[in-house]
Amino acid sequence: MAIIEPSILSCTLTKLGEQVVSACRGGADALHIDIMDGVYVSNLTFGPRTVSDLKKITDIPLSVHLEVLNPENYVDMFCSAGADVFTFQLDACHNPIHLLKEIRARGMKAGIGIGPAYGIDTIKYLFPHIDYIILMSVEPGYEKQTFEESVYEKLVALKALMKEYGYSIPVGIDGGVDIEKGKKLLELGADKLIVGSYVFYSEDIEKTVKEMKKL
Repeated sequence: MAIIEPSILSCTLTKLGEQVVSACRGGADALHIDIMDGVYVSNLTFGPRTVSDLKKITDIPLSVHLEVLNPENYVDMFCSAGADVFTFQLDACHNPIHLLKEIRARGMKAGIGIGPAYGIDTIKYLFPHIDYIILMSVEPGYEKQTFEESVYEKLVALKALMKEYGYSIPVGIDGGVDIEKGKKLLELGADKLIVGSYVFYSEDIEKTVKEMKKL
């Protein structure tokens, strides 16, 4: 059964709680919360209040994905808000090992995000400090972008690299994922599917999550 992590970036904000509850009823394994600062990307999204409020209506893990510059400035606030997983973009951080250690020290899972234009070669040096990897199949910043098929090759290469170095770190794919692409990604070794518009733009959110869980 597939692990599905719906991304609330695609929620209708006036119905955020209602749509999240529907996704949870469908069997969502975690919620993906994109944090954008208007600097690293030009969009602005959620803050710690969103995390703390969602914590009140669901008991599944809350995974914050920091698409911001200087992600080290946000660890305390999202830990205090109740985030379970803290992922930052590798190219947005000058001292990633230090930050990964800090995230873990605060009791959260530590994740690395890699944009579609970046390779995976240097991530092998971070394996001992990582709990989660996100391969982005769209550029950070906005929903409903074209899926970058290069992520298939990158996923296979990352899985081979982890095997070579003796690690088995969960890999999630983020951006433009639907049921057909999800099936192929899982076949190639993806551990989680981060799904936004395909879930929250559907007529029946609960049913759509259940269908993706069956992959």
